[in-house]
Amino acid sequence: MAQGDANYLDAMSCMIEPSMRVDVSSAVPGVIDKLDLQVGDTVKQGGKLFSLRSGVEAASVEMAKVRVEFAKRQMQRNDEMFKENLISSHERDEFETEYQLALKELKYAEEVHDLRMITSSINGVIIDRFMDPGEYVEDAPVISLANIELLKIELVLPYESFGTIAKDSVLTIYPEAPVNGSYEASISMIDPIIDAASGTYRIRAALLNTDSKIPAGIKCRAAL
Repeated sequence: MAQGDANYLDAMSCMIEPSMRVDVSSAVPGVIDKLDLQVGDTVKQGGKLFSLRSGVEAASVEMAKVRVEFAKRQMQRNDEMFKENLISSHERDEFETEYQLALKELKYAEEVHDLRMITSSINGVIIDRFMDPGEYVEDAPVISLANIELLKIELVLPYESFGTIAKDSVLTIYPEAPVNGSYEASISMIDPIIDAASGTYRIRAALLNTDSKIPAGIKCRAAL
């Protein structure tokens, strides 16, 4: 391949991969309660992945709600008493403080409870499932997700071509059979470091795949 040759990427082999892979665990240890997703299922960002048993945490939330309602009633009653000069401003402040503390405790209880509901950080598809309901999770992954709405293609090029490719340039990607056809991918990364041992460097391109026509994990060829 001659430097500056506009076709130096012709017939370059490549691999189409998910743009992101995420192994999902839990922020807190516990026993898995519900996990209905199977390999191949799709999830949206913010969608529920699995939950841990949360009976104790749910009860704590309900108790905190009761304390909030009680503190609120006390504050309202004592506010009326203050207006009638039956209690001091210091006593009224104490009841207002109790109410504010009860609200904080409720928020804390709700956040602790919410930690046991694990949601997705990306739009993705389930590519692996490592555990089942009833199993205890601590820090090991429970499921693995991949984003295939945006695919990535990496190429390894000879250092002689360095500087002849611009970021955001368009590659034409030809997936292997049975997909076939041609697709445009935009160069999103040019590695600024040359590997001295091999005399090569990497570039990465992003390929939109919102209709999921192209499966990840297949070989391809790329041309500029």
